[in-house]
Amino acid sequence: MDQQISERVSTLETEVAVIQSTYVRRDELAVFREEMGVGFAKTETGFAKASAKTDLVYAELSGKIDLVRTALNARIDSVHTELSTKELGARIDAGFARLDTKIAQSTTMLLKWIFASQISVAAMFIAAIKYL
Repeated sequence: MDQQISERVSTLETEVAVIQSTYVRRDELAVFREEMGVGFAKTETGFAKASAKTDLVYAELSGKIDLVRTALNARIDSVHTELSTKELGARIDAGFARLDTKIAQSTTMLLKWIFASQISVAAMFIAAIKYL
């Protein structure tokens, strides 16, 4: 039995040696590895080009957005200045003038009524004293 095991082990060792020598001499995966390397190089080149294009588009769009934002802010500032200087100021002044006029009229009317009510109260006291 021991001899059979020894023969089988030596046969297996021989087969392993043959397989290893065949693999060393004839590397079937070398072509595949080379193709994969070329494929990865192409992929990396494609990613680099796409990244460069993305960066270029981002820079271009950022510049355009900044220009639009600057133009919009300038327009808002000009409209704000225009409204605050002439139209809005004039409207506010006219509103205050109308309010002052209404306050003056209301005050005059209130004073007249107070004076009239005081005269009426005084007349009632005089009439009450005279007829009592």
